[in-house]
Amino acid sequence: MKTRVLVLAGILCASVAYAQSSTRELWTWTDANGVTHFSDRPVPGARRIELATSSAPAPAAAPAPAATRADTEQQQPVAQYRLLEIWEPEQDASFFGADVAVNVRMRVEPDLAPEHRIFLFLDGQRVEGATDALEQTLTGVPRGSHSLTAVIWDDQRELFRSQPRVFHVRQPSVNSPAAVGPNLRPQPPRPSPRPNTPK
Repeated sequence: MKTRVLVLAGILCASVAYAQSSTRELWTWTDANGVTHFSDRPVPGARRIELATSSAPAPAAAPAPAATRADTEQQQPVAQYRLLEIWEPEQDASFFGADVAVNVRMRVEPDLAPEHRIFLFLDGQRVEGATDALEQTLTGVPRGSHSLTAVIWDDQRELFRSQPRVFHVRQPSVNSPAAVGPNLRPQPPRPSPRPNTPK
């Protein structure tokens, strides 16, 4: 029994030793006790066995999957904006005239990323115009108080919002300055002249 175990162990060692070769010869025979032997060298009465072995080729590396848009967006960090401010017009600025032009100027830190857009909202309604311009001019703004807000967007969501900036459009008065205020008070009556008295 021990001999058979040793023989099998020898076969395994021989197989490992010759695994790199494409074809190897092995000899086998059975002795008088009925024990089967294996060897890499021929002996009288041995029968040759050809072993075709080859080292298995290393599996080819699977191609890396193509990066999806979601993976690309996760790899590219979103710009971390520190500031988005409307600095013109000033807070509570007043404009006078029937057809005023309100210049709006904004600043953003850090600079606006190429894939992002900046939108200007007047009283909650988006102002049509360039989506990456930091300066815009508003015309045709009706009389009253108005609120401006700037918002940075990507393709899907809002990223950053400015504090609102309030300004006022006032129409000039059509009344003459002399006809308003204290000038509306009635003038006191002038004393009538005294009649001439004889000397």
